[in-house]
Amino acid sequence: MNSNPEQGTEAASALQFSCTSCGRCCNGLRLLLSLSEAITWLDHGGRVELLCDAAPALEFPEGSSEAYRAARAAPATSHALPVTISVLPTAVFDGPCPNLQADMRCGAYDRRPNACRIYPAEIRPDRRIVPAEKLCPPQAWDADQPLFSHPITGMADAVTATAIDHARATGMDDVARKTRLLALLGINQAALANEGYAIWKPAPARLLDALREVMDGGLPTDAAPLQVEIVSLRAETRRMMAEAQGGDALPDTTRGYEYLPLYG
Repeated sequence: MNSNPEQGTEAASALQFSCTSCGRCCNGLRLLLSLSEAITWLDHGGRVELLCDAAPALEFPEGSSEAYRAARAAPATSHALPVTISVLPTAVFDGPCPNLQADMRCGAYDRRPNACRIYPAEIRPDRRIVPAEKLCPPQAWDADQPLFSHPITGMADAVTATAIDHARATGMDDVARKTRLLALLGINQAALANEGYAIWKPAPARLLDALREVMDGGLPTDAAPLQVEIVSLRAETRRMMAEAQGGDALPDTTRGYEYLPLYG
């Protein structure tokens, strides 16, 4: 639950952990959601944005971060270049989460998103938990806390392990629905993966209607392939895309999105 939802590094050791209810992980976040969680969040008055990036459709080594992303991304075409487009629904709020109560307890505990159930663990299998990168206070990782994860046996906490498995499976199950969602919302520009995100901000009512349609309705089997332009502020990136016969453009925020670069 970072400002970059896909960021992390590796470490390998047994970890003890217990939540201290400090509330630090409940403030000023982009909180990853599944499509069904996005509906629930919007139904309760929250704000949801769609972070989109695209990458050439290539074969990647099994277990790599690129393979994980590609398996959860929608197939598309950028001009003549086959690509995949990743769609990350995110709950967005400034300051405390709207569900955070005065006593630092969650007011929506039973319906909290899987990302909340998983933190401070990692959803992606190629990532390792690094306590120094987490918002939890040092005492949450004290040696007298329960075993949380082990580098060989894996996640020791059953609730967290179940949430991780569910999030990984849902990410793959949602691909066809996300393809339909992009078409319904007219989303046809995305940042280059690992360089940035195009953060699309549909009106809540419009987004909710589109989400309900893709979740409740049948998915067409004869839908036209998605067409997407890859946007970048870097002339070198746009030149590279053009040389690969991809569609490239400068970010155009008048189209309803914000461009978020991942570089300084």
